[in-house]
Amino acid sequence: MKKLLLNLTILVTVLSIAGCAGNNKTDNPAGDKAGSGGAKSENTAASVTKIEYWYAQAAQLSKATEEMISKYNSEQSAVKVTGVNLGDGSALATKLQAAILAGNQPAIAMLATTQTSEFGLSRALDDLKTYFSKEEIAAFHPGMLNNALIKDQLLGIPFYRSTFVMYYNKNMLRDAGLPDAGPKNWEELKSFALKTTDKNKSVVGFEMPIDVIFFEDGVFQQKGEMFSPDEKQVAFDNEAGYATVRLYQDMIKNGSMKIPSGQESNAHLSAINDFISQKAAIIFTTSATLPTMLEGAKDKFELGVGFLPAGQQYAASTTGSNLTVLAKSSTQEKKAAVAFIKWLAQKENVAQLSELTGYIPVTKEAKESDRIKQLWTKTPQYRVAYDQLDFARSRPTMRGYKEISIKIQDEIKKALLDLTITPEDAVKSAAKQVQQLLEAQK
Repeated sequence: MKKLLLNLTILVTVLSIAGCAGNNKTDNPAGDKAGSGGAKSENTAASVTKIEYWYAQAAQLSKATEEMISKYNSEQSAVKVTGVNLGDGSALATKLQAAILAGNQPAIAMLATTQTSEFGLSRALDDLKTYFSKEEIAAFHPGMLNNALIKDQLLGIPFYRSTFVMYYNKNMLRDAGLPDAGPKNWEELKSFALKTTDKNKSVVGFEMPIDVIFFEDGVFQQKGEMFSPDEKQVAFDNEAGYATVRLYQDMIKNGSMKIPSGQESNAHLSAINDFISQKAAIIFTTSATLPTMLEGAKDKFELGVGFLPAGQQYAASTTGSNLTVLAKSSTQEKKAAVAFIKWLAQKENVAQLSELTGYIPVTKEAKESDRIKQLWTKTPQYRVAYDQLDFARSRPTMRGYKEISIKIQDEIKKALLDLTITPEDAVKSAAKQVQQLLEAQK
């Protein structure tokens, strides 16, 4: 029980952001001169370049990150990396903004996918195409490059990456006379949710937090788009948007869907708690929660993991974080940062972190490692998120999307809490407000 509570605590950070190299010493990747950034590169007699790596993780994930940093520092003598854990993704972004203005930014920052576009489009990040060859970029799964390769710039290297998946209780499905492979499409989701709902036992068939990502994914699943290709026009004010809101309204109306208590990451945690307590048969949340789910289901029920159900097609946004290099860092600092990132992206290092944390192995080579093959054979649930990358979609990348996403989420929330609001009215209201924001950016 203590282990499970620890894992649930870890998820607060996982959701708010809301994976063995050889022992040979490497050549000096940093050059001879010290940089002038605030992470203060320093030269010693041995020409060691010191850089800081800012990240935001809970204690258990931070332990894995610090182990990798220590391993890198021990395997070579040219660069000394110091990890700085800000704990919370929003706090990291706020502090990073201030550091950039003051000129004392770190060389590397771990940024959430949407933060990567915000900072990158503000020219705060270096285009990593300068340092990574086409072959090195192609080593990453194409679905992982979503929200990293932005407007023809490689603004981040995929690292702690995840996607939203469907978790379901196979025992509850069997007890309801349903196949334990789980629902594959929207109609099956509605049917499964209704048949597994038991009001006498306070059990609901489906539970999902109000999260703008689920609206985005619903639009994609209906073969729609959130915005026009030039990102100047709203594109979700149509049946793709209406159908997404209607799906969830219909389930709420018949009592088969519950909106969990709490806001943002706390809402996801509430849904996870209900699922582990077998008060919900099916939930949607991040693939990064899988270690917690497996621990929670142990000796209670058989855990199923599946793709998000298809509308007209399968689709799922990729989430998580990228490793970025700050543009105002010195040339020497950038070279040192890139050397560290390339080391982290090596086959066995990616595989090791994936196994330790539950995040998706981001490179095609790591997927073929013995470590990942053994993990997937022993626990096939880990493979689902990687396979879903074949249907991965990029989240919107325009500047100001944080404010835009809040507008959309607020209108969807109103419609799910007040069922007298039609899907059309909710989506049109969101679209009108968002279009005004887009017009103001011109």
